[in-house]
Amino acid sequence: MTHRPLTVRCACGWEATGTEAEVVPMTIDHGRQLHNMVATPEQVLAMAVRPEADAPVSAPADAP
Repeated sequence: MTHRPLTVRCACGWEATGTEAEVVPMTIDHGRQLHNMVATPEQVLAMAVRPEADAPVSAPADAP
């Protein structure tokens, strides 16, 4: 299990960001309580987004 932050976003607008150890159980609980769905940790991680540490910041499209 890694300590890099990750984010999970649900189609309903709910969002969780934190470590894998924090986000996976929160997401499983959210799905069970609000959507009557049961997700595995692997399914949660498959939909998670990890911020790119070295991602370049791009200029706005209208920048000169």
